[in-house]
Amino acid sequence: MRNNTTHSTCYMCTEDCPITVLSDGEDILSIQHPDCVRAEGMLEQRTSRLRQVNARIRSSLQDPWREVSRGQAVSATARALLEVRERYGAQAVAFVAGFTKEARPYLQRLAHCFGSSHYLTESSCCFGSCFVAASVTLGKEYDYFLGPSRTRYSATRCRLVWSTNPTESRLPYDKHHLITDASEWATIVVDPRRTPLAEAARIHLQLRPGTDGALALGMAQVILEEGLEDKEFLRSYAHGLDAYQRYVRGFTPDKTARITGIPPERIVAAARLYATSRPAQITISACATTHHSNGFQNHRAILLLAALCGNLDIEGGNRPWGHRCREASVDLSAEEVASLGPPLGAQKHPVFVEHQGEGQAMLLAEAIESGDVRAVFSIGMNVMMWPNSHRLRKALGSLEFFSVCDFFETPTGDLATTFLPAATHLERQALIVSGSGRVQYRPAAVAPLGDAMGDTELIFEMAGALGMDGHFWGGDIHASFDARLAGVGLSFESLPASGEPLFVDIREPEERGYLRNGFGTPTGKVEFVSTILEDAGHEGLPLYREPYWSPVSTPGVAEDYPLVLTSGGRSKNYTHSQGRQLETLRSREPKPRLQMNPSDAEVRSIGDGDEVRLSSPLGAITLQAWITDVMPPGVVSAPHGWADADVNLLIPDAELDPISGFPPFRSSLCQVHRLDGPGSSKDGTHHE
Repeated sequence: MRNNTTHSTCYMCTEDCPITVLSDGEDILSIQHPDCVRAEGMLEQRTSRLRQVNARIRSSLQDPWREVSRGQAVSATARALLEVRERYGAQAVAFVAGFTKEARPYLQRLAHCFGSSHYLTESSCCFGSCFVAASVTLGKEYDYFLGPSRTRYSATRCRLVWSTNPTESRLPYDKHHLITDASEWATIVVDPRRTPLAEAARIHLQLRPGTDGALALGMAQVILEEGLEDKEFLRSYAHGLDAYQRYVRGFTPDKTARITGIPPERIVAAARLYATSRPAQITISACATTHHSNGFQNHRAILLLAALCGNLDIEGGNRPWGHRCREASVDLSAEEVASLGPPLGAQKHPVFVEHQGEGQAMLLAEAIESGDVRAVFSIGMNVMMWPNSHRLRKALGSLEFFSVCDFFETPTGDLATTFLPAATHLERQALIVSGSGRVQYRPAAVAPLGDAMGDTELIFEMAGALGMDGHFWGGDIHASFDARLAGVGLSFESLPASGEPLFVDIREPEERGYLRNGFGTPTGKVEFVSTILEDAGHEGLPLYREPYWSPVSTPGVAEDYPLVLTSGGRSKNYTHSQGRQLETLRSREPKPRLQMNPSDAEVRSIGDGDEVRLSSPLGAITLQAWITDVMPPGVVSAPHGWADADVNLLIPDAELDPISGFPPFRSSLCQVHRLDGPGSSKDGTHHE
């Protein structure tokens, strides 16, 4: 048989890096891909002996699985969802997406056509909060404030990098421009850990986790006190500036130092460097500043530094992203969606739900416990994504119906009664529309193994089984691609069938667009006091609050759990919980390791490599100690995504961020004991 060349993309994370696949029938001969560790695991992901490629169902969690055909599993799933809708109404069914993200437009449409507004995704604890924070502060044209914040502008004179570690999270890792430029460009790094980027920076602000808002307000105090702000910009384009100035006066360098743990002279030096080195760019992470019980307002305080110094929409500063390439929505109309009823979280977190356009998934356990949700249809869902994750495990186990779609057996699948096998990215087609202008049809390089199917194919089959074929282009996926491509003026037929990308010309608009159009907020200005937040009953100023559990807010808890716990740091070997089943990746990082300062280890008689018990008031997990001065004294960092050491079992869900509903993954309290040492049995099991 003649060899076939497919121009494809790697989806071991969500970057969709270009790859070239050479195949012979159903055998993959070679894959050309970027120099990335995770990409090396993509072939094993397809052929692993642990992969599940057959559909399975069972009557209850106590019953054994039995293999069925894909058609039987889809039909059984449809019957179960229709029965729940008949008995309790469509709102009793939630539709949940984790990874992959490619089929989300269709899952959202499926939920809404079914009659449920409970479309939930991982954006409830990932990108969503920074998007909404930027929207209410600067306008939706600033999108996540993320993509342009990582763009390399030659005009930039200073970078303020807030909790981003490209060595582990961004190609080309240690060759990323943030690191290679740091020796020549004025670089300030805010990070609790002493990362390679922090070591290369001119100033490293090593703060206590969760105090980002206080640091941003303290920097603003120095800027305003010394008259370093952009007065001309603020005079015309700042709403609520007077109230903001009065509030930040209290965050003197000494007070900010007491809160954050950063020496006051370093705070002053960083504020002066950022304010006097214009244009300056703030580079942020999607999650590090928002995974706190007050993360939303902390994040707003950071964004406002760019406005304070006039670094918005100028070359070398932070530019809007409203001009990026966008596909057309294939959801129902806004009026049709509104008629379905309020999405999950609309009462508790209305600003997030309205601006993100989906429910707040962190409330799923509560919705199941109350009986509001009786069934869940999920694709790539990860139960370890939730704080106090044992609570959701218990709730999912009580559902009348729960289906999962995945590559492997997972902790989430253990709680389901239907398992639908997923096709890997080498086996499934997709439409890729990137913000930078790349538009690509990615064909399947090879056919799926067994009964595995692409997420999009599954959703279209479900639509047919639910009697909604007419809402899904008569089952024609390529027709749906045409509907999405209308947003970029292309058609499916115009895309190369073998996968070569096309590039839409995306031109950066003229600087200072606000001179013509203002900002996309209700006042048309940067909102130092957010009118949207005030209308929703929240404080409009970016108020600083201590983390839910901290040495300051809960000294009683800190007596037994004196260490600050931060989690969620990235690893170049894994994408969140994915890849642990792949020997290619697992051999590089075989065990979950807890980063701990030598001084904290010494007083606990813990040595490098010792097994330790990490505990909080909610329970305990076992990890391997990694003794390193990357961590400051009093702070430990635990990895996430390990099924046998789920750190989110230890994270409280009692007080989510009041605006976004985000959990405090990055700032909590804990204790560490050597596994065979004194105190190691305390809180050895999770509390129920």
